[in-house]
Amino acid sequence: MRRRFGPDVVLAIALPLLCAAVLLLLQPDHDRSADQPAVETPLASASVVCPAAIPGTGTDLLGVSTLGADPATKVAGDVQVGLGDAAGPVRVRTARVSPTSAGAGPAVVTGIDDLAPGLVAGRSQSAPLAAVDCAPPVADQWFTATGAGATHDSTIELVNLNEGRASADITVRSPSGPVDVPALRGVTVPGNSSQLLDLGQIVPSSGELSLEVHTSRGRLAVHVVDSHDELGTGVPVQDWLPSQPEPVTSNLLLGLDAGPGERTLVLANPGGDEVRATVKMITATSVLPPAGVEPVRIAPDSTAAVSLDDVVKKAVKRGATGLMVESTGPVTATLRQVVDDDLSLLAPLTAIDSTTAAVVPAGAKRLLLGGPSAVGVATVTAYATNGKELFTQRAELAPDVGADIALPDAATFVVVTPERSSVRAAVIVRGSGTAVVPLRELVLTGLVPDVRPGLP
Repeated sequence: MRRRFGPDVVLAIALPLLCAAVLLLLQPDHDRSADQPAVETPLASASVVCPAAIPGTGTDLLGVSTLGADPATKVAGDVQVGLGDAAGPVRVRTARVSPTSAGAGPAVVTGIDDLAPGLVAGRSQSAPLAAVDCAPPVADQWFTATGAGATHDSTIELVNLNEGRASADITVRSPSGPVDVPALRGVTVPGNSSQLLDLGQIVPSSGELSLEVHTSRGRLAVHVVDSHDELGTGVPVQDWLPSQPEPVTSNLLLGLDAGPGERTLVLANPGGDEVRATVKMITATSVLPPAGVEPVRIAPDSTAAVSLDDVVKKAVKRGATGLMVESTGPVTATLRQVVDDDLSLLAPLTAIDSTTAAVVPAGAKRLLLGGPSAVGVATVTAYATNGKELFTQRAELAPDVGADIALPDAATFVVVTPERSSVRAAVIVRGSGTAVVPLRELVLTGLVPDVRPGLP
């Protein structure tokens, strides 16, 4: 007689087997590392943010262009320019600079699908000349050489490009150490709006300051306008102060201005140990230490300043285009130049290793290249506002060897393509004053984090 198993026996055998099979399916792949890099995907949307215009500085121009995901493939379409409900469409095309009428306030430029990769915008003022690159928002930024006094003041602009609230914490460092400023902790900006913070009103003090801005909630674009009135005439000169993504031990600044005036190098040390920094001069063919400049000591968690008036003036006559600041610990740096009643500010440049571009004002201009990582070349192309190609040139690159390339006055869109080497680049424009526009890596793709099921 054959014995039959009851339902309870069948379940007692089948359920453990089924559970084991499910666990095998859900179990993470142990052959893969637990930490996998994010996966690149086509960029579906991108935004860059332009600061508000500087009052009283002549004609205000805000131009938008694009490179697209592949610079060899032309793209065209409408991007949105403005803040919140005030945003409107602007027609753009590869290499053509489209002017906008976004008003004097800050403007968010947003591209969708094919217009998202390589989105570029710039804002400029004509008298005295000032220019700024419109960049995407980032979580952390550093601004060095700010002020909060009667003759040197700085204003922070926070722009919230999303609908929800955003918050930031701002750390202030002075020559004597950190400054406790409760008003700069947890600064909240409502959605689709901007807020101005005048350091002279919030934390009045003398001496050079540095700012560390951390966005703790949402997305904020941060800009700083620096105002300088060393002569006490009551008519200060102003310019946008470029930011730095993080402190580093090697800072390269390009865009030295010619002529008599004041040059002040300001360094900030966020670390807990004293740092020593040395200064070298950059030309198109060499990197040399200047005579008579001693190493700069920066105390822990503080800022320090050194005058380079005569040193830079003499070096520029010999072909110097920038400074290299090398330090024993990570620092941030800014060179403030007040020449011929005009203010220009130089911050360290980031390395670029793929095609990049910048929108720049018309006028006499030069492209400065420095800090190549290896032997290579860089192809430089300049376009007129209507997209017509005006100029192209290949520059040889090698360690400690850069380039100083004259560009057509009518050029308003400059494209640089490095090959076999990364390089740092900036465009210096001269007219009614001097403006320096840094070039940066453009956002061409999106990143999706590696997320997989797993067991604790």
